Amino acid sequence: MQPENKSLLVQWAAHSRLPPSLQPALITALKAYGLSWSMTTLPLLLGLVVKTLAGKTKQSISQRRLLLDLQRVLRQSITQNGLPYLIAGALASHRFLSYALNSLVARATHRPVEKVKNRVSQRSAIVLSAAVTMLSVKKAFPNTKTMDLTFFALVRALDVFAHRAYESHHVRQLVPNWMLECGSVGVFTVACTEIMFSWFYEPTRLPKSYAQWITKMADMNPRLLEALRAIRAKKWIYGKDTGMAHLLHDYCVQLGLPPELGDPVRGRIPCQIVHPGQTCETNGITRFLKGFFKIFPLYFVVHFAPPLLLRPSRLASMPLTNILHILKATVRSSTFLATFITIIWYSVCLVRTRIGYQLLGVPQSRLDDTLAPFVGSALCGLSLLIETRHRRGEMALYVIPRALYSFIERVLGPHQRGRWWESLGAGTAETLVFALSTMVVLDTMYKDRTTIRSSVRGLLSWIMKDELATEKNGKTEKTNGKAE
Repeated sequence: MQPENKSLLVQWAAHSRLPPSLQPALITALKAYGLSWSMTTLPLLLGLVVKTLAGKTKQSISQRRLLLDLQRVLRQSITQNGLPYLIAGALASHRFLSYALNSLVARATHRPVEKVKNRVSQRSAIVLSAAVTMLSVKKAFPNTKTMDLTFFALVRALDVFAHRAYESHHVRQLVPNWMLECGSVGVFTVACTEIMFSWFYEPTRLPKSYAQWITKMADMNPRLLEALRAIRAKKWIYGKDTGMAHLLHDYCVQLGLPPELGDPVRGRIPCQIVHPGQTCETNGITRFLKGFFKIFPLYFVVHFAPPLLLRPSRLASMPLTNILHILKATVRSSTFLATFITIIWYSVCLVRTRIGYQLLGVPQSRLDDTLAPFVGSALCGLSLLIETRHRRGEMALYVIPRALYSFIERVLGPHQRGRWWESLGAGTAETLVFALSTMVVLDTMYKDRTTIRSSVRGLLSWIMKDELATEKNGKTEKTNGKAE
């Protein structure tokens, strides 16, 4: 019989002073820390290297500066980056908590720890340990932003319940099948309505990098966006001189158009300024083509990276078939986003000009400060119907946290006054949401991981591999003991 090959982590854990029951949890913590540290730090290190290589300073100075910057980033990634500690603690600390409580009981009752029955349920231990971890990280790393991870955990927990509802016979009797099948599209559409409407008028409600990415993909002149936001803020009023004429004056000159076209005293902003030299329909086609070719390389990487990194042997076994499948998926995803861009552009034009202004005679200020962008924001999410069912779910889960960011800011922002209890209440609410969401996801991983989406299930299965194997062996031993 050949000896079992064990990973370095397993061997290291076996030589630690921890009891055997805690060694799998230690491995989980180390994997979680290493992965999250890599995801938060490696992009910064790579960015420094690329920036240095692209710089025009002397090589000796660049190398010296690069070494100093690398040292600084590496030091800060350990001393100021709390996310790896938060993720590692959330996934593994409940085992240590349960063991510590059992040890106290064992000492009080003079029994071995192995003979002591767990005093707290696994769910309670996960909630308590995740809450303590969150509070500890907030205290030790006050500059670490934890809201992204909290929203991620919340959305994944809600997705577990959505899977259970989808598979429930009772739910299927009450809800039409088409609604269940298109549920992801509905959620995506609602989320995109919130996101895009905020981007039009108040982009500060969105995460900064996400708002910048939308602006890049929209390819809309910033002066037009500024004018649109001025209309909503009542700083730009059609038919009146409010001192905002300069905003589009230079832009019109740049486009070769009469500068008075951008004067609010003259009237509405014409389509000539919004998409110069093209009709609304031609602009829609142009936007589709631009969006398709701009996003195609990114989506190719998205579809090509997983099989390359996780299933290279399968990719190499039938390279032509797999490459064609990847290209087909890339074309589908690129078409989805290009359609998203086209719908929002053409819908805004259609509502603010063809239907709202020319056909229905709705006041232009009303069209520009609410109606046209709202209709475009509400319709663009329907483009998700182009994607596969699996991708629909993933895209919906991707946008929900961004929509929650905006929605919470929309609802609570006007009421914030900087009072001492506001930050306390927000921190407490975030801690509870994070702890309960973590409990739902981990409890599902231990008991019925099929209801967790494959992307997260695969990642957690790798991180928690030893824990899950120990849990499975423990259940098998209990079953065999009962059978005997």
